[in-house]
Formats: sequence, structure tokens, C-alpha cells
Amino acid sequence: MTATDHAIDPILASVLQRRLDAISKEMATLLMRSSRSPIFNEIGDLVTVLFDARGRTLAQAEYAAIIAFGARPPLDYIIEYFGDEICDGDVIVHNDVFTGGNQNADTGIYVPIFHEGELVAWAAAKGHLADTGGMTAGGYNPAAREVWQESLRIPPVKIYDRGVLRKDVWDLISANIRFGFVMEDVKAMVGACEIGRRHLSALLDRYGRPTFDAHMQYVIDSSERQVRAEIARWPDGTYRGESEMVSDGIDPSRRYRIACEITIAGEEISFDFSETDDQAPGFTNMPPASAAGAVRIAFLMLVAAGDVIIPTNEGLFAPIRTVFREGSLLNPRFPAATIFGNQMSDEIMECIMSALADALPDRVTAGWGKYVSTALHGRDPVTDDPYVTLTVFQRNGPGAMQGTHGWDAFGFSGTAGQMRSTDPEMLEITSPHFMEYHELLPDSAGAGTWRGGYGTRSAWRTEGVGAHGVSMGEGLEAEGALPGRGIFGGRDASLSRMVLEFPDGSTKEWGSKEMVSLPPGTVIRSWCGGGAGYGDPLERDVDDVVAEIQSGLLSVEKAREDYGVIVAPGTQELDERATLAFRSGAYLKGSK
Repeated sequence: MTATDHAIDPILASVLQRRLDAISKEMATLLMRSSRSPIFNEIGDLVTVLFDARGRTLAQAEYAAIIAFGARPPLDYIIEYFGDEICDGDVIVHNDVFTGGNQNADTGIYVPIFHEGELVAWAAAKGHLADTGGMTAGGYNPAAREVWQESLRIPPVKIYDRGVLRKDVWDLISANIRFGFVMEDVKAMVGACEIGRRHLSALLDRYGRPTFDAHMQYVIDSSERQVRAEIARWPDGTYRGESEMVSDGIDPSRRYRIACEITIAGEEISFDFSETDDQAPGFTNMPPASAAGAVRIAFLMLVAAGDVIIPTNEGLFAPIRTVFREGSLLNPRFPAATIFGNQMSDEIMECIMSALADALPDRVTAGWGKYVSTALHGRDPVTDDPYVTLTVFQRNGPGAMQGTHGWDAFGFSGTAGQMRSTDPEMLEITSPHFMEYHELLPDSAGAGTWRGGYGTRSAWRTEGVGAHGVSMGEGLEAEGALPGRGIFGGRDASLSRMVLEFPDGSTKEWGSKEMVSLPPGTVIRSWCGGGAGYGDPLERDVDDVVAEIQSGLLSVEKAREDYGVIVAPGTQELDERATLAFRSGAYLKGSK
């Protein structure tokens, strides 16, 4: 049915759209509050989605955007795989990256919704499970060379069949997972989907399927019209951008090129990554579902910069086409290892923003401080329980854009800023880690008329037994990584660094993709780079610079060097005459 086949009430369409948004958010809230793992209940590394019968997105709560935009491809495969064998009461689990998944750890629960005997919709919950098997707890291991070393592959399989638990399937999956609480998290995901099913069924009971379908089609069509109108304002043409990944977990000096050709034609846009380098031998490959999700995140940032609010549904992405060459870093051939793939969204972002800088100067961001964090696992010495910890409290800064500074401590572009940091006290309660400090990193923001966001510095001690840590990120100074580039005269982003201080007094520079043993008492120190600047730093507001000096974020030396702003010795008050003379001299020397 099309929207024109049924009388449309625009107010009812808006009410239904907002109701579905509310349902998806309630699903996410229930999942976070009923789950056991801090990865769910503290970080929010998850998504909950409502789809129509064909698998088209109706609404979603995208706490982790890279997962959210990777939730649909598995459903397309599930619908094709089961066909007429999809029944009321079924619950289907899936994580396989070679049948639509974005990361094996990001496991999805899909529940068909029936009304009056017909399949009408789907509810889904997808999130990063603390463990899904493989040779390493948590899945992250640079030594992995193939998918089976990273995870138990779960193609579409019913864990409930017509409302009855498949105990054999449940036990098979459970037997391949190290941590008992993971299956409790799966139960929470099933419960979240059940909430979605109940609420959506109530809407169908109230309005009837014809009215519901017609109005949701109207909402999808409206979103598509809005986004097409936005793209139509962008200058037609073909634009090219590149970025670089350093280290593949095997060779820390190895560099990989990610390249994108973007074509804007009327109301449509395509992103072609065919010239990206071939796939890596290790775990630094990105499944196409994850790569497409990263493209969508960058695209939405460009759209949002135009101050247009468009509901997140299938229509939002109708004008987009993505191409990822098979056998490349962004579409590896089976049975490649891919656990690091989500973390490559920063490179996707950099490609797209650099390509469109001249075409869309009022929408792009300058280069970001690239993501860096760790996955830690071992046993708690007090409880003897196993643990997996993701240190997503390590936060880099994004690049600035025209008219605004980058957000401080924004973090990973793949979450679009929505995934939360673990509360330090909860970190210490749920794992044998003890935070020494966590704060903004002074002088880390790239200078500009609008500066980049500040990164963070952190230090924490681990007391885990048999503990290991895997670094997962990019942009480390010790590996000679290239910083995110400033644009239109802005200064580059700053690079990151991690250092291990062992109990015997020795230290080690921790690479970007490296597994290390962490004896009890090891201290991890992290400096996460800030984002790049936008525009000439000498045009930045002087009072703004002085305020950052006084807050301790900007040193007196860097204020003078980057911004030509001078404060009186010992007072941190602006020296107007010296500043005017310095800035005038800088202009005359051609620094602009």
C-alpha cells in the first residue's frame, strides 16, 4: 500500500512517528536497566529498532550509531533465509559478518510481529556482547587471521520457535561463551523486543493495519523528500578524499589507504570506495555493513549541519548509494578476521569530510583526533569472576566546523557521541581497575578561528589476575600516524599516546593494535588527541582564548604561538597592546 491509497492525516502520521520513536527508546531503556554487562548498562553499546514487515527501518534508538546503521542488513538476510518459515513467537539470533553483520561481537535479536495472523513488523535489539567465543575473551586479538579465531559464527537461528525455547540451540550458543552473564544479556535483549512487540501490537489494534501502514509510508516518503531536498542544495560534481590507517596488528609500520570518490548528482549521492587498499591479513578489516554504517554517520553529520531535523527511518537513506570493492579493506573476502572493523569509522569520516571540504565548507568538520581505547580481560582477584572491560572513557576530540568549536571529549565517531563513558566508580565496582585521574588534556585542541575539541588524559591501575589488554585505535604518535588535518588555515589535530608502567618499574609505549600482558599493579596512562581547527587561528576571538588560558586548558605559550594572544606575566589578564602588535606582525609575515 502507498500513502496515496489511504486518506492521510498528517497529525496522526506525526503522532505515530513519535510514538514509534518512544517505543524504540523504551526498548533501549529496558535493555540497559535489565542487562548484566557494563558494556550494556553503563556504556550503552547497543541499539533497538522497529522495522516494517519488509525490513525497512521505522524508528530506532541509536546509542551506538555504527551498530544502529548495521542492524538492517542482517534482517534482509533473515527474511530471505527463513522465507515462509517465519512464525508468530519466533526469536532469531544473528551475528555473522558474512551474512550481513557489522561485527561478530555485535549480536542481534530479531522478533517478528504478527497481527491478525499476518507478519506486520519486526522488533530488534542489537549490542556488543562481552564475549562470543573465539580464542580470546572479548574477541579482540591482533593475532586473529580468520573469523573462527574471533567468535562463534551465528548465522540466523531460532532460539524460540513459535514461542517455545529451543533448549538445544540455546545450550549450543551458551556452551561457546565464556561468561554466564552474557546469556542473561541475551535474555534482556529478548525482553526489550517483547516490549516493542506489545506496544506496536497495541498501536495496530487501535488504528488497524491499513491506517498504520499508510501513515508510516507517508512518514518514510516525507523523510526521503526532505533529505533529497537537502542534497539538491549541494553542488553537483565528483569529489575525492583519502585517509590512512597505520598498523594492521601484525606490522606496526604497515600503512593502508582508504579512498573515496563521492558523486553528487541532483538529489542523489554515491560513495565509492573501490580504490581502497586490499584487505589486511589480520583483524583490521571492515565488513560492508559496518562501512555503510560509517558512511551514514558522516552523511547525517553533513545533513544535520543544515539545521534540518529528519526522522531516522528508511527514507533518510534512500538517496544514498555505497560501493565497497570485494577483497578490499572495507569488504574482505571470507574468512577474513574483522573484529577491528567498527573502529575504522574514523577513517571513513576523514575520507568523506576531506573530499567535500571545498564543496560544502559550511557543513564539513576539520580532521578528528582518531579513536583510541583498550579492551581488558582477566579474572577479578577478589571474586575470581572473569571480566571484560572496554575503556571507552578514553575520549578524543572531533574537528571544528564553521561557526563552532569541536565538542570536547566527544570520542569515537562511530557512536556519533551517543555511547556513554563508564562511570569511574562503576568501573571500579565491576572490574579490578582503579582510576587515578581522568580529565581534559590541555593544549590538545588544534587551533583555528574555531578550535578542535579537546581530548582527554587518563590513568588507571589494573589488578586483574592473568590480565591482558588489547589496544584498538589509530593516531598514535609513536607509530608515526598522520594527524587529522586542519582546514581553511586551521591547525592539525594532535596525536595520541599510551604508556604502560609495569610493577617492576619498566615502561612500554603501547601500540595502536597490540595485545600485552598486564601484571597486577600495571598502570596505563593515556593521552587522547584533540581535533583539528577550522579557519585562521589569528581570527579567533581574543576573549575566548583568554578564558581558556584562565581555565587551564590552554597554556600561555600555546596561546601566543597559535593565536597571537599575550597575557600579562603572572596575572593571566590580556595584554591588549602586546596582542595587537603580535597579531599585526604575524599577519605581515604572511602566517595567514
